[in-house]
Amino acid sequence: MSKYHLILVILPLLWQNVDAIMCHRCFSAMGGCGDQIDWRMFPWKDCGDSNYCVKVIEKEGNENRIIRECENELMKSARHRLRMPVLRRHGYCLAARKNDFWNPMQTTNDKIMYCFCNDWNGCNSAPQLTSIIVTPFLLLTSILTYVITKFL
Repeated sequence: MSKYHLILVILPLLWQNVDAIMCHRCFSAMGGCGDQIDWRMFPWKDCGDSNYCVKVIEKEGNENRIIRECENELMKSARHRLRMPVLRRHGYCLAARKNDFWNPMQTTNDKIMYCFCNDWNGCNSAPQLTSIIVTPFLLLTSILTYVITKFL
């Protein structure tokens, strides 16, 4: 067996799990990042170990301020960490928590909404690749390549 075939056999064994989420990261003061986003101006950014893409909608009068960011980046800010709803699920848009010492019965702030998603790039997770699926395919391909080059 040649060294190339050996590489094709060993490569699948080195394969690691890949689970990535990529989100738009911008705010509405930037052109093209309003209710409708211009994806050419704001391509997806890798969010590392984040579980969700988040869209924050803050209502001020007749205007909406929008922030699009990775969940883990928003959690670095005390402002968002204290307001972000505890329940985070794909497709949920929930009002911000209101931590008002003087009015403990009012628990949410309806002027700020946090929307979570994680089902496709730009608001999603990339498909997970596992060595369980990839290894047999690459092993079969390398064996067939060897057989074809050896006997044909």
